[in-house]
Amino acid sequence: MNLRRYIYWPKMRQDVSRYIRDCVLCNTSKPSNKKLGLYHPLPVPSRPWDSISVDFLGLLPKTKFGNDYLFVVVDRFSKMIILIPCKKTVTREGAAKLFFQHVWKHFGLPTSIISDKDSQFLGHFLRSL
Repeated sequence: MNLRRYIYWPKMRQDVSRYIRDCVLCNTSKPSNKKLGLYHPLPVPSRPWDSISVDFLGLLPKTKFGNDYLFVVVDRFSKMIILIPCKKTVTREGAAKLFFQHVWKHFGLPTSIISDKDSQFLGHFLRSL
């Protein structure tokens, strides 16, 4: 907004600058003034399949079964990778079913599941387990 179009007073520029500089709400909500924290390494798991990372990889060429994505599960302790073919359209319920069939059935439920907050891993996926 250009304030000078509607109003003027002597030393207006200094007054507005001072107001903005001293405004607590303005300074705390400006993204440039928020200090970013340092990344902290994840703790090393104490045993295999205690902590896993999950993500989807695609779009890949379609297989004869129509799969065009991979559901990637990595054990953070051993670095073992499980690649589960799936479709791009897999639902949260479908991802939970794949997880159960290919991971939980063999290794049990991990203590922690790390993801990039993909919608397939939020809410219903974890509740489905």
